Amino acid sequence: MEMEQLFGQQNYQDENSLISVFDVILGLLILALMMIFLFVSLSYLLDLENSNPEIPETVVTPAVTPAPNKTTVQRATTTPNPNKKVAVKAPTVQEAIYQALLKEFQYDLPRWTAEIDRTTLTVRFHNPDIIFELGRSSLNQHYKSILADFFPRYVNLLKKHQPAIEVLSIEGHTSSEWRGSVSQEEAYFNNMALSQARTRAVLEYCLRLPSVNTYKNWLRSLLTANGLSSSRLIMDKGFEKVEYSRRVEFRIYTHQ
Repeated sequence: MEMEQLFGQQNYQDENSLISVFDVILGLLILALMMIFLFVSLSYLLDLENSNPEIPETVVTPAVTPAPNKTTVQRATTTPNPNKKVAVKAPTVQEAIYQALLKEFQYDLPRWTAEIDRTTLTVRFHNPDIIFELGRSSLNQHYKSILADFFPRYVNLLKKHQPAIEVLSIEGHTSSEWRGSVSQEEAYFNNMALSQARTRAVLEYCLRLPSVNTYKNWLRSLLTANGLSSSRLIMDKGFEKVEYSRRVEFRIYTHQ
C-alpha cells in the first residue's frame, strides 16, 4: 500500500515536470516568432524609407513681368459719312394718297362739313341740306360752289398718282326714310332711284367744269356714278343716324 502511494506520487510529479517543460518550450517558440515578425517589420520600414528619399524643399519665386513701354493708345473715332443713305421704308400708295388729300383739304373740310376716311380713301360730304333739296336730285347753288372748288384740286392731286388708281367712284347714299306712309321695300326702291339721280347730277356737273377739260378723257375712263340707296346706313349704338346716312362720297379704288 505504501509502495502504491509512493509510485503514484512520483507519477504525478513527473507529469507536472513534463507540463512545465512544454510551457517553457511553447513560450520560447512564441517569443522567437515575435522576434522574427519584429525583424521583418523593421526591414520593411528601412527598405521603404530608402526607396523614397526626402525631396528637398523648393522655393518658388514669382516671375516678374517687365513693365511694358508706355505708349499712347488712340481710340478710333467714327466720323459719320454724309454721303451714306439711310434706308427709310416708303409709305404705301394708299397712305401716300391719303396724306396728299389731307394736306390739300384739311382746312376746307370743316366748312364743307366733310371728312376723309383713311381706310377707304373716301372724301365724304355730310349735311344734305347744302347739297340737295329734300327728295330732289338737283344740286343747290351752295353745293355747286363747293364742287367747283373741290373737284379741280382733287383731280390735279390724283393725276400725280395716276398709275395706282383703278376707279374713281361717286357714290350717293340716302337714309332709310321716305316721305309718306310707304313700306320699307318701297322706300328702298324710291331712295335707289333718288341716289342714282343725285350721283349722276354730281358727275355731270363735275365733268362740265372748264377747269378739268384737260383731264376729261382720263376722267371718263375712271369715273363711275353709283346710287346705293339706304344699303349702307350710318349707325350709332344700334340706331340710324339719319342725317349722316344722307351723303355723297368720292371714293378712290387703287390697284393694290
